[in-house]
Amino acid sequence: MKSLVMIRLDLKVKKSEEILKQAISVLNKGGIIIYPTETCYGVGVRADLKEAVTKVLEYKRRPEGKAVSIAVTGPDMADRYVDLNQTALDIYSRFLPGPITVISSSKHKLDKRLEAEDGTLGVRVPKYDLLLDLIKALDAPITATSANSAGKRTPYSIDILLSDLSQSQRDSIALIIDAGELPHNPPSSVIDTTKQELKILRRGSFSVGNRILTEEIHSDILMQKLGARIMSSYKSLLETRPMIVMFNADLGAGKTQFIKGMAQELGVTQIVNSPTFIIMKEYEFPLRQDKGRLIHLDAWRLESVQELKKLKLEQYFKPKHVIAVEWAGMARDYLAQISSQKDLIRLYIEIEYLDLEKRKVAIYEE
Repeated sequence: MKSLVMIRLDLKVKKSEEILKQAISVLNKGGIIIYPTETCYGVGVRADLKEAVTKVLEYKRRPEGKAVSIAVTGPDMADRYVDLNQTALDIYSRFLPGPITVISSSKHKLDKRLEAEDGTLGVRVPKYDLLLDLIKALDAPITATSANSAGKRTPYSIDILLSDLSQSQRDSIALIIDAGELPHNPPSSVIDTTKQELKILRRGSFSVGNRILTEEIHSDILMQKLGARIMSSYKSLLETRPMIVMFNADLGAGKTQFIKGMAQELGVTQIVNSPTFIIMKEYEFPLRQDKGRLIHLDAWRLESVQELKKLKLEQYFKPKHVIAVEWAGMARDYLAQISSQKDLIRLYIEIEYLDLEKRKVAIYEE
């Protein structure tokens, strides 16, 4: 039975003000909307209305106990519904708005069916102006989950989405905001900030260059050997070109072990440790009749690109220098900008947990 007649609004035709007005009206009545984001189309209801949450759970047909995230405008709104520790606040300030879902302990102000079994709640701050304007005007969170049924195709277009839905699911939609076919971006990364160590539960992809290697690693020693092997492949080029190596990986995934292997291959005699608290360390190594330099940077504690700029990394963009950057997510766009006119060797390395002992390493040359 249809509770509302579905309305489909074309963003290319309708004014944003008109779309916002209609979307707010539907949401306030407990209706379901389909909306565009920077990742894919999402399905939204007011997360503070129990009957609306029931509707979206029936629409999604998700297994019982499967959490549903909420979308808010920023940390101030998030703080109404979850406990924000310092780790979470760092992520909000450095990476959001953007395609990241931050898991925090819930304050249990919303329907508990949105929470995970351990009492946590996922929060998104989408990088999509229309959606942020909608949530701001509503002054309430909406559900932030992809609009497809479990196991169906990622919804990058409304026509694809509708073709994958049952008649009852289509009938339950009150309003569709149609932005055309969206870029085929991956889903948001999901980061759990409630544990002692930050953990990435799902990783969204990054736009990188040509993959040159994918390998499974089972120990720190093998991670060091891989770092040494990669460095060996490029060492002869350092006479004429600098090298920058950027890492995207979880805490404890092996970034520093990889860099230790690089340092061993280069001939660094000092002990290489993560520079988390001092931000950056430098090590000398012999290079023919001259000396090279390994610059090891950990961007985790940097609050902004402005702090990164103060390090004046451009001074290291010269032959015989290797720059290794842990937690390169925040730094990557800036590094690309300041190195775009330089003849650098650029590597991007992703390290993913497969289980407690095993890591998957993917290396790209940009």
